[in-house]
Amino acid sequence: MIKRTLMFLAACLMCFSISSAAWAAFSDVPESHWAAGTIDKMSELGVVGGYTDGTFKPGKTVNQAEAVCMAVRAMNLQSDANTAQTQLTFTVPEGMESDIRLALQHGLVKSDEFSVNSGASRAWVARLLVRVIGKESEAEEKLLLPNYTDAYKIPDWAVYYVRVAQDYDLIAGYDDHSFRPDNNVSRAEMVSFLARAMNMMPNTVTTPDPVTTPNPITTPAPSQSTGNLIGGSVVNGTIVKVYPEENALVLLDGWQNINTYYLPDNTSISVIGSNSSGLGVLQPGDNVQVTLDTAGYVSKINVLSRGTAAGNEGVVYDLDFDTGLLTLQMSNNQLKPYLIDDNVSVRVDGVRFPTLQDIRDGDRVKVTIDGDRVTEIELLKEAASLNVSGEVIIIDTSKNIINLNVHGSLQIYRLSSNVDVNISGISAGAFLSDIKEGDTVTAEIEDGYVVALNVTGREAQDELRGTVMAVDSTNDIITLKDRLNNIKVYDILANARIIVNSDDDADISDIKQDMEVKFRLLDGDIIYINTDNASEGIITNLDKDGMIMDFQHINGDKKTYFIQKNVDINSKDKRSDLEDIRRGDYAKIMLDDDEVDEINLQSKYIYQVENVRKSYSRLEAVDLNGNSERLYVENGVDLVVPGITYPNLNDVNEGDLVQATYYGTDLDQVEVLSPARGIITAVDPTGSIFSINLFNGGTRTISFRSGDRIEIGTKVYGNISYLKVGDRVEVLENASSGTVIRTAEEVAGTLAEDCSSGDSHIYIDKGYNWKRYDLNNHLYIHTNSGSTYSLGNLRKGMDIKAYMFWDEIYELVVQ
Repeated sequence: MIKRTLMFLAACLMCFSISSAAWAAFSDVPESHWAAGTIDKMSELGVVGGYTDGTFKPGKTVNQAEAVCMAVRAMNLQSDANTAQTQLTFTVPEGMESDIRLALQHGLVKSDEFSVNSGASRAWVARLLVRVIGKESEAEEKLLLPNYTDAYKIPDWAVYYVRVAQDYDLIAGYDDHSFRPDNNVSRAEMVSFLARAMNMMPNTVTTPDPVTTPNPITTPAPSQSTGNLIGGSVVNGTIVKVYPEENALVLLDGWQNINTYYLPDNTSISVIGSNSSGLGVLQPGDNVQVTLDTAGYVSKINVLSRGTAAGNEGVVYDLDFDTGLLTLQMSNNQLKPYLIDDNVSVRVDGVRFPTLQDIRDGDRVKVTIDGDRVTEIELLKEAASLNVSGEVIIIDTSKNIINLNVHGSLQIYRLSSNVDVNISGISAGAFLSDIKEGDTVTAEIEDGYVVALNVTGREAQDELRGTVMAVDSTNDIITLKDRLNNIKVYDILANARIIVNSDDDADISDIKQDMEVKFRLLDGDIIYINTDNASEGIITNLDKDGMIMDFQHINGDKKTYFIQKNVDINSKDKRSDLEDIRRGDYAKIMLDDDEVDEINLQSKYIYQVENVRKSYSRLEAVDLNGNSERLYVENGVDLVVPGITYPNLNDVNEGDLVQATYYGTDLDQVEVLSPARGIITAVDPTGSIFSINLFNGGTRTISFRSGDRIEIGTKVYGNISYLKVGDRVEVLENASSGTVIRTAEEVAGTLAEDCSSGDSHIYIDKGYNWKRYDLNNHLYIHTNSGSTYSLGNLRKGMDIKAYMFWDEIYELVVQ
């Protein structure tokens, strides 16, 4: 053990520049700091140390090598003969070799997913922690997605690791229920995460003492939450939710952190301050003190004060006669459970002797509480809000009724004038006509009317595209070739909606060979098909004098067409004449008697989303020159969001970059882009590749191909030699239109005012005036030497350089 301790000291001295006084109190970690107790205990265990000046620098970003070293020490891994044989395929700072070899040997990291000097992001750390506690097999099962509002931002490789980390409370989310996977982890956060993990490590021998309770007057940032999850601690807070069936409760503590705590399996503990036992006696709003055992399970609950009885009015979510439990959905949509007194009284206007059986799910009620039980229930409004699931027996839109089989009982409900119909896979919304008898649906009822129907058990697909190869109108069968040249045969349903050249009353016989169609599938059969007699492809040759066009269709077929004399040419970029068409242009052509009478040229533009108007189905955006554009995502316009199979406008955020594709002047597709932003670290003109260090951590190597372009100010270049080491760039990779590399706008000056941590903008004095600049949410601040800064450390008079994309500062360099 002495030898191991000396190894810790030697490694820490080399890796983290700590002094012999590292395990004393650190000068920059006061007792009031939210992680003070954890930092002290973890430093005593040799997991982490401080700096030679006696500081710990709790807010300093941890790089991946430092995070791995801390994890190895937390696990107390020992070197053996195999460790020395583990090969390092990358350069490691002196003193870290042994720990990193151990990490590779034990599978904590792999060579191809490890970048020594890159920042350790929350997503990357989640994977590391899951491996630390030996739960990687659970991530590999890929069962559940993380419950975060920004789960779509989590990299594919990290999604299920984040879910496991969430399940084991290794990393807390933020107050807005986001995870922010790209945020880099600080030193204080890293030791806190590891402190939680140490209680769950296989064969754990030593765990830190309980976390020192932070000063409740100081509210730390959500990302700095310790979560109070180390075994043996006591947590005070307010009950948010109770899940008796899961033996779990959700608590909001004094630092506005929300955590879930569990009772041991098959255990019911006494609740001090209540006349009963078990979680069922607790209700949202109760102020409690929760004691955790050494394994992190709840061992005792002390009710300090009961939640206020005010506002005990809501909609009946569930009424369980067997257990005597009434659950209300309150105005904030939170569920609030109540125990029902054996002698409860019920008040219903117009009913002489009402009973509990007169109260149904969806009724709005007001309850009277005595102690911890409901003694009176007053019915305020029948069927105020209700979710009912059942099988569709009859749906009659002419009479506006739907008949459902609900648990063997036939129920008739009235349809509102505007029912929201949802079928999995259809992002733009389905219609009442899409619902079939026999469907299983969930009906949302308000004031006695069905306002929404959600179909379960079957799935439709959003509009697909293909070329008609053959049509069998006798048997209602169509053969299509998709864009991957796959040929498939589909049945067309009897009630399918068929549109040909805007004719909504068309039938299958109106669909002809070679037509380009959009279609929608329902359980594998076509429920909707639309063609405008347009053919999509590439203009491979154009004889303007002979009025002849060679055209390659998207299915690969090449054909030659005559062009009508008065051909109509349209494009978003104002091209309107045959002279404006270039060989290789992508277009949609319209045919009249097999002659081209209309050409709609394809054009693409990149915009930044400024506003998402869901009620109008539109995005309000601006281009690089500040010109505004409204993008209406409706009427067949495709929306593409990376990582989401069936996206809708809820998946688009303000600040997103999107590529809009037009045919003629009509919007055809909106694709959300995932730009990479960072500093160029290497350029290889011979190999046509360049590397960048990303602002959010990590590195990328990008190939420069023919057709890619570099935008520097208003000039465009097609040669990689225009890129230089040190350039700040935004890289937009898009398979269909090539890669765009845009350099940042640089602004230099002095800070005109002090900054605070919550600022969304700064003022820069450039010697002749002040100017306001907006800050990006993922702002990267550092010095010329590479030391990171926080926004709150910036002071008036500091010389800075700012690098901007889309009029937002992404990087600040303190000179």
